[in-house]
Amino acid sequence: MEYNGFFYHQRTPLPSYDGFITVELSERPVRYHIQPLFACGMSGQECHTMALAACRIACNCADAIRGKLSVARLQRALTAPCLERLQTMQYLLDIHMATHPEIKAKFCYLPTVPNLINGMIISDTIMELAVLMTIGQENLRVNLKFKYIGSRWMCVFADLG
Repeated sequence: MEYNGFFYHQRTPLPSYDGFITVELSERPVRYHIQPLFACGMSGQECHTMALAACRIACNCADAIRGKLSVARLQRALTAPCLERLQTMQYLLDIHMATHPEIKAKFCYLPTVPNLINGMIISDTIMELAVLMTIGQENLRVNLKFKYIGSRWMCVFADLG
C-alpha cells in the first residue's frame, strides 16, 4: 500500500484491520483490532492469521505458567530467551501456589477464555499484540511482541499479568 498523503498534507488515518475469530471456549467470537503505525504491506488476511496465532500463543502461555502445559511445547512459536523467562515464571508461580491453595483453586483449574485482541504493526518486522482474557473471574492481560525472523513470525516477548 502506497501512502504518501502525509507529505502532501492530506493527513487521513491509516486503515485498521478489524474482525472476529472464533475460539472453542468462548461463547461469542473474539474481536480483534490491529492498527498499523505506518503504511505497511500486511493484508487483512495476514492480520487475521496473526490475531489467531496471538490468541493461541497467549492461551498456551497462560496454561504453561499454570502448569497445565509444558513450556517446551511452545518452542516453535517463542524464541529461546522468551521460553527461558516463561519457564522461570512457571517455576516461581508453582512455588507461590504451593503455599497459597486458595489462589491455586481460583487460577489453576479453570480454562482461559480470550475476550479481545488489540495490536499494532510497529514496522515491517515487528508487531505487538495484547490479548485480554479471563480465567474464571480473574482478568489477565497477555502482551506479546512478534518479530519476523527468517520466514515466520516469532514471539520474542511474552508478558502475562
